[in-house]
Amino acid sequence: MASLRKSVDRRTFLKLGAAASGMAVAGCESSEPVASSPQTFELGYRPLGGTGLRVSEIAFGSHHIDRPDLMRAALDAGINAFCTSGPYLDGREEEALAEGMATAGSRREDVVILTGTVVRPGASTTKLLAEIDASLRRLQTDYIDVYYTGEVRTVEDVRVDALYEAFDIARQAGKVRHLGLTSHAGGMQDCLNAAIEDEQIEVFFIKYDFVSYPDLDEILSRAAQQGIGTMVFKTNAGNRQREIEDLEAGGLSFPQATVKWALTNPAVASVAISMSSFDTIRQFTAAAGAALTAPEVAMLRRYAEEMYDKYCRFCGECEQHCPHGVAVADVNRFAMYFSGYGREKQAMRFYRALPAKRSAAACEACVGHCDSGCPFGRRVQTELVAAHRQLSFLEA
Repeated sequence: MASLRKSVDRRTFLKLGAAASGMAVAGCESSEPVASSPQTFELGYRPLGGTGLRVSEIAFGSHHIDRPDLMRAALDAGINAFCTSGPYLDGREEEALAEGMATAGSRREDVVILTGTVVRPGASTTKLLAEIDASLRRLQTDYIDVYYTGEVRTVEDVRVDALYEAFDIARQAGKVRHLGLTSHAGGMQDCLNAAIEDEQIEVFFIKYDFVSYPDLDEILSRAAQQGIGTMVFKTNAGNRQREIEDLEAGGLSFPQATVKWALTNPAVASVAISMSSFDTIRQFTAAAGAALTAPEVAMLRRYAEEMYDKYCRFCGECEQHCPHGVAVADVNRFAMYFSGYGREKQAMRFYRALPAKRSAAACEACVGHCDSGCPFGRRVQTELVAAHRQLSFLEA
């Protein structure tokens, strides 16, 4: 475990070091924070692998957001990539995107739509085709640019025959143009490697930050060589507000810095942001095209150091030591939604949907087997107990 910890720690700082060395290449040699400069930058566009699509470097992530006015504002700001999902808000997000496109007067060919659904082993081809048709109706469009299999956790999730059968039928009918997958699970790297090996997935839509998944940059490089396009989300590495507030000084913006860091990787085409306000749209489009600065790299380094034994990477290592079958990664993810992203109701709803035996209810009376299984030295049991109380709205 010590060797794994040392390896992960070293690669984390290599990531940030690579970003720092790339600043001059990107055309930014200044040490001044972006916010202190009156200069503005234009939103850039990048090719999405070998799909032939070009996507804005900032994408609209509509995770549980059903506001057409925000989607219209994003379109007006030059954002052309929209990431949604059929199951989100029972399809209302897709309907909101359709309304936003209509009121903005956008031509369909100028917008790149990513949507999809969760596909697991045993899925039905007929049911998947019905879900694609339902998404088309809600989106009020004849085709979907990228249809993805969502929340991929295992290699078995990648290799579901019904997914490829449904996609082939839908593509031949002109309903879907490219196939993708989304993942932010502990086994994500194995899933991506399997997708590269199978040569059927064309787009990755994945979690990407500067402290997790030590082998991910190498995987994405191989994916790019194969023509797979990559879009990313959750670049904030836990979004721990208290730590972030202590680090932001002199006009620095932690969220902007993490996005700019992600875009230093040439394999990354776009970063999806949950656009929950007009300020969010302005914040990220205003910084588009700006290179990462030395003070921003220093801020990210400090955050990585301070969060080393606090941030759950959702790697799943500790779950192997749990005698109760607690879904540690899921519980910690919901706690992050609650505390880091201010989505309290959504987080509590997700937690309630977990099977009772997978919740953290048993953690308080446990001796904490999971603590010994964390390669980063986190106090896993303590945080699970706190998460259970928070997500269940219980008094301490």
